[in-house]
Amino acid sequence: MIVAAQAGPASAGRPRRFEPADELRLLFDATLRVMERNGYADASVAGILAEAGLSTRSFYRHFLSKDQLLCALYRAEAERVAERIRAKVGAAPTPLAALDSWIEEIMNLGFHRAQAARVAVMSSPGALRADGYGDEIRHAAMLLTGPLEALLAAGQRDGTYPLADPVPDARHIRSIAWAAAGLNPLREVSGSRELAVASVRSFCWRALGIIPAG
Repeated sequence: MIVAAQAGPASAGRPRRFEPADELRLLFDATLRVMERNGYADASVAGILAEAGLSTRSFYRHFLSKDQLLCALYRAEAERVAERIRAKVGAAPTPLAALDSWIEEIMNLGFHRAQAARVAVMSSPGALRADGYGDEIRHAAMLLTGPLEALLAAGQRDGTYPLADPVPDARHIRSIAWAAAGLNPLREVSGSRELAVASVRSFCWRALGIIPAG
């Protein structure tokens, strides 16, 4: 769990240029840009601050280290993606449509140009070695798998997924989808997004016992 550095007593010096939330956004955006250019290992705190136009004091109001900044950035990105997935899955009219929505959103992480670029930066070898990053990756997996577990449980109750065992099945489907989208560490992607979606959907239908209409 990431705990931001505790701010000290307010001083009578120069007032802050930005609100805390704005400082965080500037730090996160600058970190992504610097990592895209240099990789995480060569992304210095000084370089990030220069990119963000912030002072050293601004950095240490929020974080104790570069690794802590990266972990907070990863969590923010995971929560943003998870919120979008929850909204899409929640708006689906049936468990079957919800499953399609979940698969589509996971595929976007690997095939949508902007999203795939962010994922590549956040999962670079240097980033993966950051202290505490493993815990954040596990937390992100839990966030993204939660809506899948819920839709599988709903489909089990109404008979859409007669063979579903929601908790373990969600983990297995997540692993298959991750691989199809190129989100595993080896990033081996073959074929198009459409083929990847069709492959994952086919696996799910067979594993969950879905009987095609007609």
